[in-house]
Amino acid sequence: MKEFIAGIFEKLIKALADWADKCLPVYNPNAWNDNNGIQRNNNCYNYGCDIRTDTFAQPGEAHGIYLGSNNLNCNDVLNAAIADGLVVVECDKGCGCSDCHHQVALVIWPGVDYHWYRLDKDGKWSHKPGRTPATNLDNSGNLINDPRTADRGNYTEFCGCFCVNKSKVSIT
Repeated sequence: MKEFIAGIFEKLIKALADWADKCLPVYNPNAWNDNNGIQRNNNCYNYGCDIRTDTFAQPGEAHGIYLGSNNLNCNDVLNAAIADGLVVVECDKGCGCSDCHHQVALVIWPGVDYHWYRLDKDGKWSHKPGRTPATNLDNSGNLINDPRTADRGNYTEFCGCFCVNKSKVSIT
């Protein structure tokens, strides 16, 4: 009986490891930081969704929603992201493992801009501010363990977390 239970446990661990290998983004800034086309034409939303479009994707645009640059707020960006297929989730509960998806977090510079962070396979968060390089460091140069407590500079409003299932999200 012990061998049977150990076998089931071993299969479960392997299945979880296979899921993580297949679904969770790996922190690999070199894939985004070419200082040319990829870095320049993909932003925090592309990076967070782990979908390279080379279009500087904006939440909701693929579905006819255009966020103005004035008076940006959590509700508007949240609804635009939901239109693209992102799913709101409690940050501490994560995305689970029933589908192939990963977690992202939305923050706002009130009235000015939005920004996305991505949870990577190593359990740390990373981001790509606009046309700048992808990094796993916050504004103080610390590894990002949690975007809610990281130094986010002017992005003072934490809006929440989402799950991204790349096969169901459309940002182009």
